[in-house]
Amino acid sequence: MSVDLEHEPIHDLARRVIRLAEETQHAAQVLERRLDALERRSEAAGRAERILSVAAGMRTHLGRDGLSVEDLYDPDTGLPA
Repeated sequence: MSVDLEHEPIHDLARRVIRLAEETQHAAQVLERRLDALERRSEAAGRAERILSVAAGMRTHLGRDGLSVEDLYDPDTGLPA
């Protein structure tokens, strides 16, 4: 969009506004990307904590040596039990 400004002070003001608007838009985009990255990291940490919690519960119920490799396979077929 072209704007024909006759007065130099108005032209200077318009350039300053455009420059600031572009910088503000760029800063907003950078902040949005950073926020997205931080939220993804937080979600991943939450998933990891839940997985570790489930694993700890399994250890509690099964005992440290409660499940062996032999328990995982059918002794007759050798297939997973």
